Amino acid sequence: MCLLVLGPECPICSEDLHNRENKKGGYYEKKTIVIKTTRFAIFNSYSLVLSDAGIAKSVNIMELHMKKTDYSKFIAALFIGLFFCGCQTEPRDEKLITITMANWKQALVAQDIDALMEFYSEDFTDQEAGDKEGLRELLQEAKDEGMLEDIDINLENFVLEITDDMAEYSIIGEDGEVEMDFALKKEEKNTWRIIGIPSEECSYESYTTPYGDDCVEHEGYYRCWDIYVPAGLAGNVPLVIDLHGWTSNPSRQRDISGFDALADSEEFIIVWPYGLCNSWNSGAICCEPASSDNIDDVGFIRKLVTQVSGQYNIDLNRIYATGLSNGCSMTQRLANEASDIIAAAACMSLHLLVPEDAGYTPVSVMTLLGTDDDLYNPGETPGALENFKTWKTMNNCTGSYTETWRSGNSFAWTYQNCDDSTEVSLVTITGGGHVLYQGEETDINTTRLAWDFMKRFSK
Repeated sequence: MCLLVLGPECPICSEDLHNRENKKGGYYEKKTIVIKTTRFAIFNSYSLVLSDAGIAKSVNIMELHMKKTDYSKFIAALFIGLFFCGCQTEPRDEKLITITMANWKQALVAQDIDALMEFYSEDFTDQEAGDKEGLRELLQEAKDEGMLEDIDINLENFVLEITDDMAEYSIIGEDGEVEMDFALKKEEKNTWRIIGIPSEECSYESYTTPYGDDCVEHEGYYRCWDIYVPAGLAGNVPLVIDLHGWTSNPSRQRDISGFDALADSEEFIIVWPYGLCNSWNSGAICCEPASSDNIDDVGFIRKLVTQVSGQYNIDLNRIYATGLSNGCSMTQRLANEASDIIAAAACMSLHLLVPEDAGYTPVSVMTLLGTDDDLYNPGETPGALENFKTWKTMNNCTGSYTETWRSGNSFAWTYQNCDDSTEVSLVTITGGGHVLYQGEETDINTTRLAWDFMKRFSK
């Protein structure tokens, strides 16, 4: 960890730190970042704390998120802003990084994309943006959408390590644990540039002891979940499995989906499973590391259903699956590969990413997508219409679809004449974003739409 003296003649520090009006008792109060989480990633923010003597107790890093007044598209976690002061400190590399990233910040605030890209290496790689050119396109799109306006920057505590021509910044959370790592590289003429934004380091060894509310052992690890059982349930009740998105977790999914509130009024039990390293293996392209390590998440969910149904009065003919993003593609994989136990599925913001299973029997499926989500249209994944047609074919639906719901410019198309009395529905939320829950990136109660669809079906 590097301690940096904030000198009165520091040109970088003077405007951003010394002249702030919110200094109280030697500390700078938390200044909330203006954020809207998008696509797969959801992260937290922290604030800079100074000692009474004016010495930074740790180097700080900022992960920038942006908010669009309507609905944001994916740019979350594409770049980092570093700002720490050390005008009279050594070694020289620390000073160079300081100046580089301070200038990065100025380019970002000015919305100067050409200038901003100067701070990224030609070797830049990222799972979502791809390469530097892909990052440029996403940043330009963000600017065009107004997502770079009125950006407020928040700094997070981190540990700085410089090894030869590489620098690593480990973000430290409130619990003192490393939350995320970032990397820069020294290039020609001692210039430091961002080369990537790796996700939080994760080891499967973290799953060798129980966690959450309950667990089963599967593939050598504890696979666990949180559970909510409403008071006063009578008789056998449905079980809803609510799957979080990539890099997210059950707690966050519970907060945004709102299914626990429905559980009280509609009388069902709900579980929020944990994906290993915050990911689900919903197919070869989504999502790391579970997908590349071929984690058997379908087998885990089967064990979960067996254990929960042995502990509570579950109606085994009414097992439902839902989720967001990576959790949605996993939901559809469950409908496909565990069609013997899943009665219906309804999920938000991704598609089926595996071929039809040899043992598949028709399951009613609803997918809900926002038109402001890049995943609505085909690209690296099928688009919403292509996925709609896939499930139509799998369920052997005949005839034309009908409009079964409309609110303003948002609507649902449904094939109702399918094998085994199943249905296939696509809900298009016009103007909706990726985190497609009411109060997040839509005003429509998509959770209610999903539940009202699923509850009509049983095995």
